[in-house]
Amino acid sequence: MKTISVGTAKSTGPGIVKGTLRVGSHPDGDPVEIPVIIARGETDGPVLWMHGCVHGDEYCGTFIIHELMRSLDPKKIKGTVVALPILNLTAFLKNQRMSPYEAFGGGDLNRCFPGKVDGSVTEQMAYAIYTPLKEYADYLIDFHTAFTPDTRWQLFSKRDGKVGEMAEKMARAFGFDSTLPAPADILQGAAMQVAANDGIPCLIVESGGMGAGFDRATLEDGAERLRNVMRALGLMDGAVTDYGPLTYFSNFAWVSTTGGGLYEPLVKCGDRIEKGQVLGTYFNTFGEKIGEAKATHGGVALAIHPGPTMPQGATLIHIGLDPRKV
Repeated sequence: MKTISVGTAKSTGPGIVKGTLRVGSHPDGDPVEIPVIIARGETDGPVLWMHGCVHGDEYCGTFIIHELMRSLDPKKIKGTVVALPILNLTAFLKNQRMSPYEAFGGGDLNRCFPGKVDGSVTEQMAYAIYTPLKEYADYLIDFHTAFTPDTRWQLFSKRDGKVGEMAEKMARAFGFDSTLPAPADILQGAAMQVAANDGIPCLIVESGGMGAGFDRATLEDGAERLRNVMRALGLMDGAVTDYGPLTYFSNFAWVSTTGGGLYEPLVKCGDRIEKGQVLGTYFNTFGEKIGEAKATHGGVALAIHPGPTMPQGATLIHIGLDPRKV
């Protein structure tokens, strides 16, 4: 078997190994090391790479990966699962989106791939992660969250040929209904898009809310959907669950608020919305109604601001455009 080495995690044969990957240094010089788990079967097969907490406050993906990895028996795997449950560790420890060591703005790890060996903190982090990803991964699953626990949607790398075909197969096997076949010109610098350009079929999963915005049912469901992807890709035996037609959309739109106030939303994730529909109500500190938020586009609600306060210019809603069953 080919040796797979990701940091100190070195897999030379069947079994589960754990280690760390150094992705940077703390200001005191101590290393920033992120966890790596490699589960390998008794026969060669594809390498499925998955990672979570690209954004440090999106913990749900970390817990879904942990749930999956605890359930895997190497004797029942054909190929290898490489899991990095916490990419952006310095942000993870602070319960914030980006590394606290980013001093000059920017720093979104999901826009920094493939990274730079001599770049910013986050660009160097991306470089350390993407180097082994590119070397070993045959498939990539990248976990994210939005605002609220009911977030459930996905994106796959839309490309011509085998990359797009297999990415769509992964999306159908994971089976979240709201799905974007993501063209190459969006989310530049995301691991999904860079990896797809390098011939690796990719899926982004958006599951649960920020911080503690998820429950055990979400974790168990996510882990089972990952096992279904593994069955679809030939890493595990067993029948592949058919989740039925998915709702594809053409692109998405982020809508920001033009005002602020105490906010009560009127829609939830997955709802179909019409252009001009009232999405929520603003109140002042006296409890008086001061306005309504309205949809600038029709489509599917992918993520919503939960309130209870809404600053001017905050993200109001994320809408999937032109939904259709496929």
